[in-house]
Amino acid sequence: MKLQSVASIVLAALSGGGLQGQSSPPNAVPPAASPTGPVTLKRVAPKKPALNEPVPTPDKYPFTDLINALESDDPAVSATRTGASKGTTTNGSQSELGVPKDYKSGKDVPLTGAAKDAVEVSQTWMVGAHTPVEGEDGRVLYTYGAGLPTVVCAPLRVCVLELQAGEKLVGEPHIGDSVRWIISPATSGKDDFAIPMIVIKPKAPGLDTDLLVTTDRRAYYVRLISKPEEYLARVAFAYPDAEDAKWKAYLAREQEQHRREEFEASQISPLESLENLYFNYTIQGGDSNMRPVRVVDDGKKTYIQMPPEAAHRELPMLAVLGPDGKADLVNYRVKADMYIVDRIFDRGALILGAGKKAERAEIIRGTGRGKKLKGDPYAKAVPEHESVPAPIPTPLITNGVSTDNKPRAEKHQ
Repeated sequence: MKLQSVASIVLAALSGGGLQGQSSPPNAVPPAASPTGPVTLKRVAPKKPALNEPVPTPDKYPFTDLINALESDDPAVSATRTGASKGTTTNGSQSELGVPKDYKSGKDVPLTGAAKDAVEVSQTWMVGAHTPVEGEDGRVLYTYGAGLPTVVCAPLRVCVLELQAGEKLVGEPHIGDSVRWIISPATSGKDDFAIPMIVIKPKAPGLDTDLLVTTDRRAYYVRLISKPEEYLARVAFAYPDAEDAKWKAYLAREQEQHRREEFEASQISPLESLENLYFNYTIQGGDSNMRPVRVVDDGKKTYIQMPPEAAHRELPMLAVLGPDGKADLVNYRVKADMYIVDRIFDRGALILGAGKKAERAEIIRGTGRGKKLKGDPYAKAVPEHESVPAPIPTPLITNGVSTDNKPRAEKHQ
Protein backbone atom coordinates (compact mmCIF):
# COMPACT_ATOMS: atom_id res chain seq x y z
CA MET A 1 0.00 0.00 0.00
CA LYS A 2 2.82 2.34 0.75
CA LEU A 3 4.35 1.69 -2.70
CA GLN A 4 1.08 2.48 -4.46
CA SER A 5 0.74 5.74 -2.53
CA VAL A 6 4.24 6.85 -3.59
CA ALA A 7 3.56 6.04 -7.28
CA SER A 8 0.35 8.05 -7.16
CA ILE A 9 2.17 11.07 -5.78
CA VAL A 10 4.90 10.90 -8.49
CA LEU A 11 2.32 10.53 -11.25
CA ALA A 12 0.40 13.49 -9.98
CA ALA A 13 3.60 15.60 -9.97
CA LEU A 14 4.53 14.69 -13.50
CA SER A 15 1.12 15.28 -14.97
CA GLY A 16 0.44 18.48 -13.15
CA GLY A 17 3.82 20.14 -13.52
CA GLY A 18 4.48 20.07 -9.83
CA LEU A 19 8.25 19.64 -10.35
CA GLN A 20 10.10 22.86 -11.04
CA GLY A 21 12.07 23.18 -14.29
CA GLN A 22 10.13 20.34 -15.93
CA SER A 23 7.40 20.61 -18.53
CA SER A 24 5.49 18.08 -20.50
CA PRO A 25 5.90 17.85 -24.24
CA PRO A 26 3.59 20.19 -26.09
CA ASN A 27 1.81 17.47 -28.03
CA ALA A 28 2.21 14.64 -25.56
CA VAL A 29 -0.87 12.60 -24.83
CA PRO A 30 -1.59 12.40 -21.08
CA PRO A 31 -1.16 8.89 -19.82
CA ALA A 32 -4.13 7.08 -18.51
CA ALA A 33 -4.23 6.88 -14.75
CA SER A 34 -3.75 3.38 -13.71
CA PRO A 35 -3.26 2.62 -10.09
CA THR A 36 -1.86 -0.77 -10.91
CA GLY A 37 0.19 -0.36 -14.35
CA PRO A 38 3.32 1.60 -15.49
CA VAL A 39 3.25 5.11 -16.98
CA THR A 40 3.44 5.33 -20.90
CA LEU A 41 4.50 8.52 -22.92
CA LYS A 42 3.95 9.02 -26.72
CA ARG A 43 5.35 11.88 -29.02
CA VAL A 44 3.26 13.07 -31.99
CA ALA A 45 4.99 14.79 -35.04
CA PRO A 46 3.87 18.37 -35.76
CA LYS A 47 1.83 19.10 -38.86
CA LYS A 48 3.69 20.56 -41.92
CA PRO A 49 2.84 24.18 -42.66
CA ALA A 50 1.27 25.00 -46.01
CA LEU A 51 3.63 26.41 -48.72
CA ASN A 52 2.86 30.02 -49.46
CA GLU A 53 5.68 30.60 -52.04
CA PRO A 54 5.00 29.54 -55.69
CA VAL A 55 7.48 27.59 -57.84
CA PRO A 56 10.25 29.95 -59.19
CA THR A 57 9.69 31.05 -62.82
CA PRO A 58 12.06 32.81 -65.32
CA ASP A 59 9.75 35.83 -65.25
CA LYS A 60 10.31 36.34 -61.54
CA TYR A 61 13.94 35.19 -61.50
CA PRO A 62 15.71 36.35 -64.74
CA PHE A 63 18.64 33.95 -64.67
CA THR A 64 19.99 35.25 -68.03
CA ASP A 65 20.47 38.75 -66.61
CA LEU A 66 22.12 37.31 -63.53
CA ILE A 67 24.59 35.30 -65.63
CA ASN A 68 25.40 38.30 -67.85
CA ALA A 69 25.96 40.39 -64.73
CA LEU A 70 28.41 37.84 -63.40
CA GLU A 71 30.28 37.70 -66.73
CA SER A 72 30.59 41.49 -66.99
CA ASP A 73 33.78 43.16 -65.75
CA ASP A 74 32.08 46.52 -65.24
CA PRO A 75 30.86 46.93 -61.64
CA ALA A 76 28.19 49.38 -62.74
CA VAL A 77 26.80 47.00 -65.34
CA SER A 78 26.98 44.10 -62.94
CA ALA A 79 25.21 46.01 -60.18
CA THR A 80 22.64 47.41 -62.62
CA ARG A 81 21.76 44.02 -64.01
CA THR A 82 21.64 42.54 -60.53
CA GLY A 83 19.29 45.30 -59.40
CA ALA A 84 17.15 44.78 -62.50
CA SER A 85 16.89 41.08 -61.70
CA LYS A 86 15.51 42.01 -58.28
CA GLY A 87 12.63 43.87 -59.86
CA THR A 88 14.17 47.36 -59.89
CA THR A 89 14.45 49.54 -62.98
CA THR A 90 17.68 50.70 -64.57
CA ASN A 91 16.61 54.29 -64.03
CA GLY A 92 16.53 53.96 -60.23
CA SER A 93 19.01 55.37 -57.78
CA GLN A 94 22.33 53.75 -57.00
CA SER A 95 21.05 52.45 -53.70
CA GLU A 96 18.05 50.87 -55.44
CA LEU A 97 20.31 49.29 -58.09
CA GLY A 98 22.76 47.94 -55.57
CA VAL A 99 25.65 50.16 -56.72
CA PRO A 100 27.99 51.29 -53.91
CA LYS A 101 27.45 54.89 -52.87
CA ASP A 102 31.14 55.74 -53.29
CA TYR A 103 31.28 54.35 -56.86
CA LYS A 104 31.75 56.97 -59.58
CA SER A 105 30.84 55.87 -63.10
CA GLY A 106 33.16 56.79 -65.94
CA LYS A 107 32.18 59.90 -67.85
CA ASP A 108 32.32 60.30 -71.63
CA VAL A 109 35.63 61.93 -72.56
CA PRO A 110 35.32 64.71 -75.15
CA LEU A 111 37.38 64.17 -78.32
CA THR A 112 39.72 66.70 -79.85
CA GLY A 113 39.49 67.65 -83.49
CA ALA A 114 42.35 65.37 -84.43
CA ALA A 115 40.79 62.49 -82.50
CA LYS A 116 37.46 62.99 -84.27
CA ASP A 117 39.21 62.99 -87.64
CA ALA A 118 41.03 59.79 -86.70
CA VAL A 119 37.76 58.10 -85.66
CA GLU A 120 36.12 59.21 -88.90
CA VAL A 121 38.99 57.80 -90.96
CA SER A 122 38.81 54.52 -89.07
CA GLN A 123 35.03 54.29 -89.45
CA THR A 124 35.30 55.04 -93.17
CA TRP A 125 37.78 52.20 -93.55
CA MET A 126 35.64 49.77 -91.55
CA VAL A 127 32.32 50.52 -93.26
CA GLY A 128 33.80 50.98 -96.72
CA ALA A 129 32.93 48.64 -99.57
CA HIS A 130 35.15 45.57 -99.42
CA THR A 131 33.73 43.19 -102.00
CA PRO A 132 34.98 39.61 -101.72
CA VAL A 133 35.48 37.32 -104.70
CA GLU A 134 35.20 33.59 -105.20
CA GLY A 135 38.38 31.58 -104.69
CA GLU A 136 39.38 27.95 -105.08
CA ASP A 137 37.73 25.15 -103.10
CA GLY A 138 34.88 27.34 -101.87
CA ARG A 139 37.09 30.03 -100.40
CA VAL A 140 35.84 33.59 -100.03
CA LEU A 141 38.74 35.89 -100.90
CA TYR A 142 39.23 39.35 -99.41
CA THR A 143 41.94 41.69 -100.68
CA TYR A 144 44.29 42.25 -97.76
CA GLY A 145 44.45 45.89 -96.67
CA ALA A 146 41.56 47.05 -98.87
CA GLY A 147 39.04 47.20 -96.01
CA LEU A 148 37.66 45.41 -92.97
CA PRO A 149 36.98 41.75 -93.80
CA THR A 150 33.89 40.21 -92.21
CA VAL A 151 33.54 36.55 -91.27
CA VAL A 152 29.97 35.32 -90.77
CA CYS A 153 29.58 32.22 -88.57
CA ALA A 154 26.71 30.22 -87.10
CA PRO A 155 26.35 28.07 -84.00
CA LEU A 156 27.17 24.39 -84.49
CA ARG A 157 29.19 25.33 -87.61
CA VAL A 158 32.94 25.62 -88.20
CA CYS A 159 34.37 28.70 -89.93
CA VAL A 160 38.00 28.69 -91.07
CA LEU A 161 40.18 31.78 -91.55
CA GLU A 162 43.13 30.84 -93.80
CA LEU A 163 46.36 32.83 -93.90
CA GLN A 164 49.18 32.89 -96.46
CA ALA A 165 51.22 29.75 -97.11
CA GLY A 166 54.45 29.77 -95.14
CA GLU A 167 53.18 32.45 -92.74
CA LYS A 168 53.75 31.82 -89.03
CA LEU A 169 51.64 33.00 -86.10
CA VAL A 170 53.28 35.31 -83.57
CA GLY A 171 51.56 34.86 -80.24
CA GLU A 172 47.93 33.96 -79.62
CA PRO A 173 45.07 35.67 -81.49
CA HIS A 174 43.10 38.30 -79.56
CA ILE A 175 39.30 38.34 -79.68
CA GLY A 176 36.92 40.92 -78.24
CA ASP A 177 34.45 38.37 -76.81
CA SER A 178 36.38 35.37 -75.55
CA VAL A 179 33.40 33.98 -73.58
CA ARG A 180 30.88 33.42 -76.35
CA TRP A 181 33.37 32.69 -79.17
CA ILE A 182 35.75 29.75 -79.49
CA ILE A 183 38.93 30.11 -81.58
CA SER A 184 41.57 27.44 -82.07
CA PRO A 185 44.62 27.01 -84.36
CA ALA A 186 45.01 24.54 -87.23
CA THR A 187 47.55 23.91 -90.02
CA SER A 188 47.37 22.47 -93.53
CA GLY A 189 50.50 21.28 -95.35
CA LYS A 190 54.14 21.14 -94.26
CA ASP A 191 57.30 23.27 -94.22
CA ASP A 192 57.21 26.34 -96.48
CA PHE A 193 53.85 25.28 -97.94
CA ALA A 194 52.09 25.04 -94.56
CA ILE A 195 48.93 27.17 -94.37
CA PRO A 196 48.06 28.44 -90.87
CA MET A 197 44.34 28.49 -90.06
CA ILE A 198 42.12 29.93 -87.34
CA VAL A 199 39.02 27.84 -86.55
CA ILE A 200 36.12 30.04 -85.37
CA LYS A 201 32.93 28.84 -83.63
CA PRO A 202 30.27 31.05 -81.96
CA LYS A 203 28.17 29.79 -79.05
CA ALA A 204 25.04 31.77 -79.94
CA PRO A 205 23.61 33.82 -82.82
CA GLY A 206 23.42 37.60 -82.82
CA LEU A 207 27.02 38.16 -81.67
CA ASP A 208 29.31 40.85 -83.08
CA THR A 209 32.99 41.18 -82.13
CA ASP A 210 36.43 41.51 -83.71
CA LEU A 211 39.57 39.39 -84.00
CA LEU A 212 43.27 40.32 -84.22
CA VAL A 213 45.77 37.80 -85.62
CA THR A 214 49.49 38.69 -85.77
CA THR A 215 52.02 36.81 -87.91
CA ASP A 216 55.64 37.19 -88.97
CA ARG A 217 54.49 39.03 -92.12
CA ARG A 218 51.45 41.12 -91.26
CA ALA A 219 48.54 41.70 -88.85
CA TYR A 220 44.94 40.70 -89.60
CA TYR A 221 42.01 42.65 -88.14
CA VAL A 222 38.72 40.84 -88.81
CA ARG A 223 35.10 41.43 -87.82
CA LEU A 224 33.17 38.38 -86.56
CA ILE A 225 29.36 38.11 -86.81
CA SER A 226 27.20 35.14 -85.81
CA LYS A 227 23.91 34.36 -87.55
CA PRO A 228 21.37 31.60 -86.84
CA GLU A 229 21.94 29.79 -90.16
CA GLU A 230 24.16 31.74 -92.59
CA TYR A 231 27.92 31.21 -92.35
CA LEU A 232 31.16 31.30 -94.39
CA ALA A 233 32.98 27.98 -94.38
CA ARG A 234 36.39 29.20 -95.63
CA VAL A 235 37.76 32.74 -95.75
CA ALA A 236 41.16 33.59 -97.26
CA PHE A 237 43.03 36.62 -98.58
CA ALA A 238 44.59 37.88 -101.81
CA TYR A 239 47.90 39.71 -101.39
CA PRO A 240 48.68 42.36 -104.07
CA ASP A 241 52.05 43.13 -102.48
CA ALA A 242 52.99 39.45 -102.67
CA GLU A 243 52.16 39.37 -106.40
CA ASP A 244 54.33 42.43 -106.99
CA ALA A 245 57.14 40.77 -105.04
CA LYS A 246 56.81 37.65 -107.21
CA TRP A 247 57.19 39.70 -110.39
CA LYS A 248 60.18 41.55 -109.00
CA ALA A 249 61.79 38.26 -107.96
CA TYR A 250 61.08 36.79 -111.41
CA LEU A 251 62.63 39.75 -113.22
CA ALA A 252 65.62 39.68 -110.89
CA ARG A 253 66.15 35.98 -111.65
CA GLU A 254 65.90 36.66 -115.38
CA GLN A 255 68.47 39.44 -115.19
CA GLU A 256 70.79 37.32 -113.06
CA GLN A 257 70.48 34.44 -115.51
CA HIS A 258 71.26 36.77 -118.42
CA ARG A 259 74.33 38.17 -116.67
CA ARG A 260 75.51 34.68 -115.78
CA GLU A 261 75.15 33.50 -119.37
CA GLU A 262 77.05 36.50 -120.65
CA PHE A 263 79.81 35.92 -118.12
CA GLU A 264 80.08 32.23 -118.96
CA ALA A 265 80.11 33.02 -122.67
CA SER A 266 82.95 35.48 -122.15
CA GLN A 267 84.95 33.00 -120.07
CA ILE A 268 84.48 29.80 -122.07
CA SER A 269 86.35 29.45 -125.33
CA PRO A 270 83.99 29.46 -128.33
CA LEU A 271 85.94 26.72 -130.05
CA GLU A 272 83.75 23.64 -130.43
CA SER A 273 86.45 21.11 -131.37
CA LEU A 274 90.19 21.07 -130.64
CA GLU A 275 90.94 18.14 -132.93
CA ASN A 276 90.17 19.97 -136.20
CA LEU A 277 91.83 23.30 -135.47
CA TYR A 278 93.56 24.98 -138.40
CA PHE A 279 96.17 27.67 -137.61
CA ASN A 280 97.80 28.26 -141.01
CA TYR A 281 96.74 31.85 -141.53
CA THR A 282 98.75 34.84 -142.72
CA ILE A 283 97.97 38.44 -141.76
CA GLN A 284 99.11 41.29 -143.99
CA GLY A 285 98.84 45.06 -143.53
CA GLY A 286 97.13 47.14 -140.90
CA ASP A 287 98.55 48.64 -137.73
CA SER A 288 98.96 46.93 -134.37
CA ASN A 289 95.57 48.17 -133.12
CA MET A 290 93.59 46.42 -135.85
CA ARG A 291 95.76 43.44 -136.70
CA PRO A 292 94.44 40.16 -135.26
CA VAL A 293 96.58 38.39 -132.69
CA ARG A 294 95.72 35.01 -134.20
CA VAL A 295 93.24 33.43 -136.58
CA VAL A 296 92.04 29.82 -136.32
CA ASP A 297 89.17 27.70 -137.58
CA ASP A 298 87.68 24.34 -136.59
CA GLY A 299 86.40 23.36 -140.01
CA LYS A 300 83.02 25.05 -139.43
CA LYS A 301 83.70 28.47 -137.96
CA THR A 302 86.54 30.98 -138.11
CA TYR A 303 87.77 32.69 -134.94
CA ILE A 304 89.67 35.98 -135.16
CA GLN A 305 91.24 37.14 -131.90
CA MET A 306 91.85 40.88 -131.65
CA PRO A 307 94.47 42.62 -129.42
CA PRO A 308 93.29 43.92 -126.00
CA GLU A 309 93.67 47.54 -127.19
CA ALA A 310 90.90 46.99 -129.72
CA ALA A 311 88.32 46.96 -126.92
CA HIS A 312 88.81 50.72 -126.47
CA ARG A 313 88.91 51.61 -130.16
CA GLU A 314 86.66 51.53 -133.16
CA LEU A 315 86.30 47.96 -134.38
CA PRO A 316 86.90 47.17 -138.02
CA MET A 317 84.39 45.34 -140.22
CA LEU A 318 85.04 42.00 -141.84
CA ALA A 319 84.81 41.51 -145.62
CA VAL A 320 85.36 38.13 -147.32
CA LEU A 321 86.21 37.40 -150.95
CA GLY A 322 83.68 35.21 -152.67
CA PRO A 323 84.20 32.70 -155.50
CA ASP A 324 83.65 35.49 -158.02
CA GLY A 325 86.50 37.52 -156.54
CA LYS A 326 84.24 40.21 -155.05
CA ALA A 327 84.44 41.26 -151.41
CA ASP A 328 81.26 41.23 -149.39
CA LEU A 329 80.55 41.98 -145.75
CA VAL A 330 79.64 38.79 -143.88
CA ASN A 331 77.75 37.82 -140.75
CA TYR A 332 79.80 37.69 -137.59
CA ARG A 333 79.46 38.25 -133.89
CA VAL A 334 81.86 39.38 -131.19
CA LYS A 335 82.45 37.71 -127.81
CA ALA A 336 84.99 39.44 -125.62
CA ASP A 337 87.98 40.00 -127.97
CA MET A 338 86.98 37.31 -130.47
CA TYR A 339 85.32 37.66 -133.89
CA ILE A 340 83.26 34.54 -134.66
CA VAL A 341 82.40 33.90 -138.31
CA ASP A 342 80.01 31.05 -139.09
CA ARG A 343 81.94 29.95 -142.19
CA ILE A 344 85.40 29.20 -143.58
CA PHE A 345 87.01 31.61 -146.08
CA ASP A 346 90.31 31.65 -147.95
CA ARG A 347 90.80 35.40 -148.08
CA GLY A 348 89.26 38.23 -146.12
CA ALA A 349 90.11 41.57 -144.58
CA LEU A 350 89.35 43.65 -141.52
CA ILE A 351 88.48 47.11 -142.90
CA LEU A 352 88.49 50.31 -140.87
CA GLY A 353 87.16 53.38 -142.69
CA ALA A 354 85.74 53.69 -146.20
CA GLY A 355 86.95 54.35 -149.72
CA LYS A 356 90.58 55.25 -150.45
CA LYS A 357 91.26 56.22 -146.82
CA ALA A 358 90.25 52.86 -145.50
CA GLU A 359 92.78 50.80 -143.58
CA ARG A 360 92.72 47.04 -143.76
CA ALA A 361 94.46 43.98 -142.42
CA GLU A 362 94.12 41.08 -144.86
CA ILE A 363 93.67 37.55 -143.57
CA ILE A 364 94.83 34.75 -145.90
CA ARG A 365 94.22 31.07 -145.20
CA GLY A 366 96.89 28.59 -146.22
CA THR A 367 94.59 27.18 -148.87
CA GLY A 368 94.14 30.59 -150.45
CA ARG A 369 97.75 31.55 -150.94
CA GLY A 370 99.14 32.05 -154.41
CA LYS A 371 95.85 33.09 -155.94
CA LYS A 372 96.10 36.24 -158.00
CA LEU A 373 93.73 39.10 -157.39
CA LYS A 374 92.41 41.52 -159.98
CA GLY A 375 92.85 45.07 -158.74
CA ASP A 376 91.76 45.86 -155.20
CA PRO A 377 88.67 43.77 -154.47
CA TYR A 378 88.21 45.38 -151.03
CA ALA A 379 88.02 48.94 -152.34
CA LYS A 380 84.27 48.75 -152.94
CA ALA A 381 83.44 46.63 -149.92
CA VAL A 382 82.61 49.83 -147.99
CA PRO A 383 81.38 52.74 -150.19
CA GLU A 384 83.12 56.07 -149.72
CA HIS A 385 79.96 57.95 -148.76
CA GLU A 386 79.34 55.58 -145.86
CA SER A 387 80.98 56.18 -142.52
CA VAL A 388 81.76 53.53 -139.95
CA PRO A 389 80.22 54.41 -136.55
CA ALA A 390 81.45 53.45 -133.14
CA PRO A 391 80.79 49.86 -132.06
CA ILE A 392 77.52 49.04 -130.28
CA PRO A 393 76.70 45.96 -128.17
CA THR A 394 74.72 43.96 -130.75
CA PRO A 395 75.24 40.18 -130.79
CA LEU A 396 74.79 39.63 -134.53
CA ILE A 397 75.67 41.64 -137.63
CA THR A 398 73.75 40.80 -140.80
CA ASN A 399 76.04 41.44 -143.77
CA GLY A 400 77.59 44.25 -141.77
CA VAL A 401 74.48 46.39 -142.38
CA SER A 402 72.09 47.50 -139.63
CA THR A 403 68.37 48.14 -139.98
CA ASP A 404 69.07 51.76 -140.99
CA ASN A 405 71.27 50.48 -143.90
CA LYS A 406 74.46 51.79 -142.34
CA PRO A 407 77.45 49.47 -141.94
CA ARG A 408 78.25 48.89 -138.28
CA ALA A 409 80.90 47.05 -136.33
CA GLU A 410 79.57 45.73 -133.03
CA LYS A 411 81.07 44.36 -129.86
CA HIS A 412 79.43 42.84 -126.75
CA GLN A 413 80.19 44.54 -123.50
